[in-house]
Amino acid sequence: MPVALAVAVRTPFALADGVLAGWHPVDLTALTLNAAIARARMGASQIDEVIVGCNEPVGAQGADMARAAVLAAGWPDSIGGLVVDGGETSGSAALHLAAALIASGSARTVAVAGVSSASIVQPGASALGRTYGRPWGEGPAERVADRGGLFPAPRAAELAAARLDISRSDQDDWARRSGQRRSAASPAASIFTVDARPGDSIAVQRGTPIDDDVMRELPLDLSGLPPVFDDDGTVTSASFAPAADGVSVIILTRDTASPGAVLLAGVRSAGDPLDPAGGVEASLTRALEIAEMTSSDIDGWEVSESTAASALLACKNLGVRPEQVNRQGGALAVGDAGAAEDLRLSVDGVAACAPDSHLAVVSTGPTGAATTIWRGT
Repeated sequence: MPVALAVAVRTPFALADGVLAGWHPVDLTALTLNAAIARARMGASQIDEVIVGCNEPVGAQGADMARAAVLAAGWPDSIGGLVVDGGETSGSAALHLAAALIASGSARTVAVAGVSSASIVQPGASALGRTYGRPWGEGPAERVADRGGLFPAPRAAELAAARLDISRSDQDDWARRSGQRRSAASPAASIFTVDARPGDSIAVQRGTPIDDDVMRELPLDLSGLPPVFDDDGTVTSASFAPAADGVSVIILTRDTASPGAVLLAGVRSAGDPLDPAGGVEASLTRALEIAEMTSSDIDGWEVSESTAASALLACKNLGVRPEQVNRQGGALAVGDAGAAEDLRLSVDGVAACAPDSHLAVVSTGPTGAATTIWRGT
């Protein structure tokens, strides 16, 4: 059964503690859900389920925030909500689950949101709150203890890059290109205007319309930036995307009368827990099989770039040149909005996808990788 994209919208993205810092994630998600149905010219009663991808589902983003967003949006009481935590691929995991529900006949139309309110729920918050026990226990770390144990994702990316001779210069070039492309691109057609609710240190008046991503500032010369980890390391603040706030929404449906795009395949696959691009090749291979395509049929590539190192590692595994990827720039230019950024790769990618062309969206992280293949219509 075909699964079609009815609409894709998102807020502007901004660095944590910036112009969106005062928005509660439930309220910002509700606002985005209503913007989505308004743009799609459909009623909320046509939505069967809301699925939220969120890789920090605690605190303000906990307690089934998907259901809370339904209520905050004023949608019918009968609409349920579900939160999916798939690590770095949480937005894709929510999208793929929605597609499976529609393909199975369990639902006709599903709203999918990727959410990040890093200003309120900082990255790593779910691992820091240990009142009820230590996340992951002892087993995962023991499994790789003989190789140095588990590392945070950016550090793992740096170590993997060193093994594959991905230099600091390579990473700086990627970061610089990401910023240049994002600056040169017109505001994404998927963005709707959001009133600012800034953090205390931001000189922007509450209620000021924000209609584009807020770019972060980097020095013209990246060579003088110190490494983030070791003195001889290759990851710097330029090649490591800081945390950001934002919400992305895609509405999927089985109604293919006039779709914005068609979802051909969605696959998640894990790999070596010390490989920040683990599972990339396996997820792409399976997705291409399902779509009955080869890599040469892909016209555009969108790849997550929480670090330049992880993006370059993904390119090596995918067999594509860095120049072919993220033609509108990526998270290194704006900040990494977690599951919202993961879903944004599809939201903005599909908006720029020509009719009958094919887009591959690839997100990566130590917990796994995800590949989504779209056909423009």
